[in-house]
Amino acid sequence: MSNRVAPLSLPLAALAALAAACSKPPAPAAPAPVPAPAAAAAPAPPPADSTARAVARRDSLAALARADSLERAAREQARADSVRAEVQRASADSAAAAAREGLAAGDSAVLADPVHFDYDRADLMAGDLAKLDRKVAVFQAHPRLEVRIAGNCDERGSDEYNLALGERRAAAAKRYLVAHGVADGRIEIVSYGKERPLDPGHGEDAWARNRRDDFVVTRGAN
Repeated sequence: MSNRVAPLSLPLAALAALAAACSKPPAPAAPAPVPAPAAAAAPAPPPADSTARAVARRDSLAALARADSLERAAREQARADSVRAEVQRASADSAAAAAREGLAAGDSAVLADPVHFDYDRADLMAGDLAKLDRKVAVFQAHPRLEVRIAGNCDERGSDEYNLALGERRAAAAKRYLVAHGVADGRIEIVSYGKERPLDPGHGEDAWARNRRDDFVVTRGAN
C-alpha cells in the first residue's frame, strides 16, 4: 500500500513551493526620471522706439543741466563783477574825498592799503603791522582825519559766520590803531562778510586777497 501514496506527495510539494514563491512582495518600481528644468527664456529686447525715447529724454535732461549750470555761473560772475566794481568805486570815491579834504596822494595811498588775514583768523599778521604803523603816522599828521575800517572774508562759510568774522577783523585793526595813539572816535568799523570780494576767483590766491580790512576815509584833513 505504501507504494501507491508516495507518488502523490511530489505534486503537493511542488504546489507548496509555487505558492511560497507567489506570496513574495513585488519588487519596488524604479522612480520616474525627473525632467530637467527648462532654460529661462531670454528677456525680449525693448522696442526700438522705446530706446530712442529714453535716449532722447536723457540727452534733453543733460542739456537742461548744462544750461542751468552755465546760467548759474553767469549770474555768479555778473554778481562778483558788480560787487568788485562797487568796491573799486568806493575806494576811488574815498581817494577823491581825501584829496578834496587836504590829504596828499601819498597819505591817501597809505590809508587805502589793506591788511590781510589768515583763513578763519582775526589776528593781525606780523607783515601788516608796518602798514598800520604808517597809518598811525597819517592820523597824527592830520588830527581831523576819520576813517571806516571794513572787515571782509573769503567765500567759504555761512553769511552769519563771515559777518561776525569780518567784524572781529575790523576791530583788531582798530584796537591796534587806538593802542598806538589814535582816538577811538576817529575810527568806525563795519563788516561786509563775504559780500564784497575783490577777486571773484574760487582758489587760494583769490581767497587770500579777499580776507582783508579796507580803510575808507570818512573825513579828511580839512
